[in-house]
Order: sequence, then C-alpha cells, then structure tokens
Amino acid sequence: MKKLLQLGLLLFLVSFFKEESFAQEFNKKNRYYSVGVTLNAMNYVGELDPGPSFARPGIRLTRPNFGIEGLARLYPRFSLRGAISYGRIKGSDDKSANYTDKNLFRRARNLSMRNDILEVKVDAVIDLIGHRGKYVRRADFTPYGFIGIAYFHHNPKAQSPDAFGGKYVALNKLQTEGKSYSLNQVAIPFGLGVRYKLSKQLDLAFELGWRYTFTDYLDDVSSYYVDKGDPETNLAAAMANRTLEGGVGRDPQLFAKLGEQERLQFDSNGKLIGIRGVSNPGDQRGDKNKDWYIVTGFHLTYIIPPRVVCPKFR
Repeated sequence: MKKLLQLGLLLFLVSFFKEESFAQEFNKKNRYYSVGVTLNAMNYVGELDPGPSFARPGIRLTRPNFGIEGLARLYPRFSLRGAISYGRIKGSDDKSANYTDKNLFRRARNLSMRNDILEVKVDAVIDLIGHRGKYVRRADFTPYGFIGIAYFHHNPKAQSPDAFGGKYVALNKLQTEGKSYSLNQVAIPFGLGVRYKLSKQLDLAFELGWRYTFTDYLDDVSSYYVDKGDPETNLAAAMANRTLEGGVGRDPQLFAKLGEQERLQFDSNGKLIGIRGVSNPGDQRGDKNKDWYIVTGFHLTYIIPPRVVCPKFR
C-alpha cells in the first residue's frame, strides 16, 4: 500500500514540474471544465471476500455503482476532479468459502453482509499525454492516473434468521463484536484509467480505482466473538454468530474435516451448540486488516466550451 501511494505521489510531482514546458501553449484561456456521469461495478476486499488481495478481489459478488462528476482542466497534464457516487458491496462466507480453505474457518463462520456506500471524493487526475492549446487538440487516447481523498458513509447490514423476520438489519447498532464504530469514514482513492475522445466535446473513459480505507468494519467483522446471549432469543447474538445456521450446522463434510469428535460441542440433550475454536467468546472472528473497496467502470464526460472573450475597442 505504501509503495503504491509513493508511486502516485511521484507521478504527481513529475507531472507538475513538466507543466512548465507547456506554459506558452496552454494558458488560462485554454482551461476548461467538464461534467459527467459514471456507471461502475463495485467489489470489496475484506474478511468475507473470496479474493486473495486488493489487486485480485473476488468478482462473484460484484454490485453496481453510479455517480456524477465535475472536472477542471488546469494544466496540460493536470486536472482536479470532484465526484459523488453511490453503490453497494457484498460479502458472504457461504457463497465464497470452500472446503479447501485453511482450517475451514470461513466455511464454519458462515457470515455475510451487504453495505451501501455514499462517497464524496476529490482527486488529482494526471494525464500521461499532455494536450497543448485548446481542448479540441487533446489526444484521441490518453492514459492517466489519479490520487486523492474521499469521505464516505456506510452501514453494513445482514439478513436475520427466519425466527427474527428474515429482514436485513443494521449491524453496527447490535455491536456484534461488543463495540460500535463510525459509519462515516475517510479513504484514499487512487487508480488508473484511459480516456478516448468520442467527439469535439465528449470523452469516454474506462477507470479502475481502489479505495484504501482506515476501517476494518465495512463488513462488520474485525476481531473476536463475544458473549451476546442466546442466539435463539436475542437478535444481536443471532447476528453475531451464524456458525450453526442452516446447512452449515448439519454439514457432514465440514464436520469431518474439522474433526467431529474433537471440536463439536453438544449440550446435555445432544444438541449441537458450538464448534471449539470457531464460535465461542474469545475465538477469532476477523483478521484486523483494513478493508478496501474497488470501483471499476465507465465515465462519460461533456466538455463545457470555454467562454470566448471578445476584445474591447476604444
């Protein structure tokens, strides 16, 4: 992560110092503004994601994202951009974990979530090909990079068991791990894209952007199981521990690999009540690594022609 941010900063600095070479051909009169809409796909990387890293997220649970943006072209290679977007991320142990997972931990954990994210961001867009003079002289294809800062609101939810109505409920207020967290967070957006000149005033870009967040609770999973009471009567307990729900609680293949005689826990009536090392208070529930989300998609922008200033006659 640190190396990627350093690379982005270096790209920004190189671009900034090269602007001087275009100063005579690109002045204040050549600056322009553009507005646009975005259609994207959203993914996330966290405890409930099947992908191995932020560079290779699982795409099975991809969800849509929509946005609007405005851009100010200030120099041949440099623009400032502001954007507002709304989208959803989703994660599920049941849909993404398998029997080859190390210790089968995720398969047994059986957690899931969805999270709607409203994001406002400002970033610096750095073109690798600077265009000289007026906007009509911009290159047909322009690769670019960007880096900035984002503020977003999120609210992870999960579907409750049928006994509690089967509705999606907000997880933060239930304090599934014994504490609450802020639903308003800051992220560092950065990424790469390529822009194509459709016409004199229209551009179409394809962009891949990562969001490094400072929270591990995009999925409501971060630390350890806590005692929330009886999951059959307490909603918070039912949402915190899904280990024995549905087919997972009766999965012979899972139990065989876990070691049924050694790890399964039963009450005096023979009812399965837990799995040692998986679902008891103090057992691991998350990994404490910060969560990411990823926005990939198309940007259609319209360039607002600069106002022509007529010379004054005296």
